[in-house]
Amino acid sequence: MLFATKRPSFCRPFAALFLVCLTLLANAQSPGETTAPKIDRAEAETQFKTGLSFLYGVAGKKNLEEAARWFRFSAEKGYAKAQGILGLCYHSGQGVTQNFTEAAKWLRKAAEQDDAIAQFSLGTLCANGQGVTKDAAEAAKWYRKAAEQGHAAAQTNLGAVLQAGNGVEADSSQAATWYRKAADQGFALAQANLGQMLASGQGVIKDPAEAVKWYRKAAEQSDATAQFLLGSAVFLGEGAPQDYVEAYKWINLAAAQSHAAAADHRLTVSEKMTPAQIAEAQRLSALFSQRSKASTTNSAIAGGTATNAVAAFSTGTGFFLSDDGYLITNFHVVSDALRIEVRTRQGKFPAKLVKADRANDLALLKVARGTELFRPLPLGPSRVVKLGDSVFTIGFPNTSVQGMEPKFTDGKINGIFGMQDDPRHFQISVAVQPGNSGGALVDARGNAIGIVTFRLDDLKTFRLTGSLPQNVNYAVKSAFVGAFLDAIPELASRLKEPNPGDPKYEDVVKAAQEAAALVLVYQ
Repeated sequence: MLFATKRPSFCRPFAALFLVCLTLLANAQSPGETTAPKIDRAEAETQFKTGLSFLYGVAGKKNLEEAARWFRFSAEKGYAKAQGILGLCYHSGQGVTQNFTEAAKWLRKAAEQDDAIAQFSLGTLCANGQGVTKDAAEAAKWYRKAAEQGHAAAQTNLGAVLQAGNGVEADSSQAATWYRKAADQGFALAQANLGQMLASGQGVIKDPAEAVKWYRKAAEQSDATAQFLLGSAVFLGEGAPQDYVEAYKWINLAAAQSHAAAADHRLTVSEKMTPAQIAEAQRLSALFSQRSKASTTNSAIAGGTATNAVAAFSTGTGFFLSDDGYLITNFHVVSDALRIEVRTRQGKFPAKLVKADRANDLALLKVARGTELFRPLPLGPSRVVKLGDSVFTIGFPNTSVQGMEPKFTDGKINGIFGMQDDPRHFQISVAVQPGNSGGALVDARGNAIGIVTFRLDDLKTFRLTGSLPQNVNYAVKSAFVGAFLDAIPELASRLKEPNPGDPKYEDVVKAAQEAAALVLVYQ
């Protein structure tokens, strides 16, 4: 018989320093910095950002040793973010010789300034005895401090130690409370752990249907334990209608991730199924895997079956600048293209790359057309854009999941400058997903004042740190687009003049929709 293990799962930090840094950068000020000892904040912050530039490789100068050196300069001035990152550098051995004792020292300095990520990381060092004496109670203390600041991974680990009574008095009710806080933030480990408590009635009223709900949320995020637990529940008909095909699908997905018990239980399920049911379950498993991959790489599956090779293409967005087929998008959308197609309401057209600007992530395409005329958008002046201005984009995000019809999202200009005060970019609150890259950032007058370019990856950052960047997205300013286009005389003379008036909003949206195009890149 299938079973659901009740052993809680812990979240481990240190998986990828780069994304931890993104989260730290996204949080402009950590709570403790308001109470930290007086420091030369401006100088320390400049040194910290210099370290980040070497870490990211801005302008092609990636150098982990230099990054760690600048983080140390800033950390020695008491700057909490730098102390935290320097601790992570020592833990992972990036830019410095791996040294858990040094890692613990710098993480503790940041943690004592109420940096939640450092508190969580220090708690894990205490739990594992890395660089400090192994101390479950001390680990629980730091998990709690971070958890009380809303750090989802820390909330999950605090729930786990409370459930197990590891370093603290066991309290299943409090464990469930902390799991729920993290689960409500979308954290998969917490969702799976909460589901197990609901399934068993440990610390909460037993509710198999509610357990299945949380298993499903985590399983959809590709959490292997949750996939196994969901498959088990569906197989047994506990909390959901019994369905062998659905059970096999989820357990098969867990087995593909090397879940310890999944392969044996998959065999148990298959013994109750017909060959046709097994084939359907395998098809559904393959479809989920393809869609899961597409949601992170935006690869759309074109044709094929679960047992045959498939052709894949990536997608992005572009918009027309002229009625004869000049189209602009991001360079990263088409950088690896062997063949490019552009899809509009008029049909699908082959396109070629005319000019590229790698530094500013711009690419100009030209559509091969017959007699078709396209609806271009005018470029507006980015220099007049103000903080708080309303903007929107129309694009084609996650086409394999959301379909190939255009999607509208709107927001505000959050910053006149981009990451690390990069003058080329706006920071925007317009929701951006894979596939939106290359779309026009449109103002209230219907002018393209920028091109949607990149975002901080919420899901990856969240999975690694339990902290979400708050919708941090960026667009290349139209001033840099215009300079790029000046080198194409035959196009420069055909660009539309900016709209000067205040047209109806529905007309502005319609014009942007007509100018938008889906870019299909075959690799």
